[in-house]
Amino acid sequence: MRDEFVAIGTATDLRAHATELRRRWDTSFGLGRPRGVRSVVAESWSRMLGEGLAPDELAPTRALDEDGLAAARETSPLAAVLPDLRGCLAGLADDAEHILVVGDATGRLLWIEGHERVLEQARSIDFVPGMSWLESSAGTNAIGTALAIDHAVQIFSAEHFLSEQHPWWCSAAPIHDPTNGELVGVIDLSGPQRTAHPHSLGLVMAAAAMAEQSLRHRAEVAAARREAVDDRRRRYRPAVAAPPEPARLRLLASHEPAVDLRGRGSCRLSSRQAEVLALLALHPAGLTAEQLTVHLYGDAGNPVTTRALLSRLRVSLPGLVETRPYRLADGVTVDVQLVRRLLVGGEGRTALAMYPGPLLEASEVPAIRAARAELDLAVRAVAMRGGPDELWRWLDTPTGRDDLAAVERFLRHAGADDPRRPLARARRSAIQAEWDA
Repeated sequence: MRDEFVAIGTATDLRAHATELRRRWDTSFGLGRPRGVRSVVAESWSRMLGEGLAPDELAPTRALDEDGLAAARETSPLAAVLPDLRGCLAGLADDAEHILVVGDATGRLLWIEGHERVLEQARSIDFVPGMSWLESSAGTNAIGTALAIDHAVQIFSAEHFLSEQHPWWCSAAPIHDPTNGELVGVIDLSGPQRTAHPHSLGLVMAAAAMAEQSLRHRAEVAAARREAVDDRRRRYRPAVAAPPEPARLRLLASHEPAVDLRGRGSCRLSSRQAEVLALLALHPAGLTAEQLTVHLYGDAGNPVTTRALLSRLRVSLPGLVETRPYRLADGVTVDVQLVRRLLVGGEGRTALAMYPGPLLEASEVPAIRAARAELDLAVRAVAMRGGPDELWRWLDTPTGRDDLAAVERFLRHAGADDPRRPLARARRSAIQAEWDA
């Protein structure tokens, strides 16, 4: 059974489905009651009809002027996690002709960014910062409906209440304060109808979960700072240094592995630093100096060398690694861990969408080589079970680029008018020529 909150499937003919939904929209509002649409959409339409709202009379309203928008952005708890949300979705949004939208708990749009042409189209329907996108203002839409039902949801084409939004799709997920469960905002991906994909909902749900994890860590940091101040007052001693801000470790498909630190931006990692951090990411419970030594240098290694390496790393990147045993600090998010969790959790297509390529491609550390091969094989298996879009995403990775079987499968399944076919045929010829040579 298809997920009620997902609007389309991987095999959905988007144009035909949009046409059928428009017919049902016309019928429903001609009758004055929803007919032939998903229950989550029917319930949303019923809420607005029950309030006396009509599609031809409703229009989005402005909730914030320029000064109000600046103030709302400054005071929003989501401002602190905006870099995390961008890191998770912004690159995808720009590449896939989507836009990334962040709103507050009252449905006010605070940040919108992404593909420039799509941003221009969004302006034509008042889908801009400062506007209210609650159902009572903008009708059925992923942002307003996700806030109304407190659940992630995807809305496609004429499932929107307002006809000017029919050329669009959107997927949104609410974000909660992890300390008290209160709703603090919403994250959304939107785009033109032709770019719709069912897995966009999984992506925004993963981004919302990442934001909540970051908010949880910030709350723990704040609590630790308060405790340190209280301790100083009680004991008249210097306060304990507050824990660092959250960090994001990027180890997948990067020629320059890096860690993003709040206040310092992106910090490049040496090959050996990246290998140490990758090993700790692969062993969340931690490793002793002796265990790390065997992984890095084999049985002939010296733990003294490893301890010196870890000491320098902890000085240059404070707060990233804890000791006894060595392990990644709480609040450090790692791209390889996220992809692995998605795969284990049955979200294979979402994992594929967030997988840029192999783990530390140049590393010869045995445990890293094994993890790299395992992750590549798992992601490839997802792609090979999928359709043309999943196959093409795999072919866009460094490992998948020369995968002849995947190219052949793409050409068998892609439609005759798929614009990617000429490039796929050229790729096949290049691979075969290389093999012949």
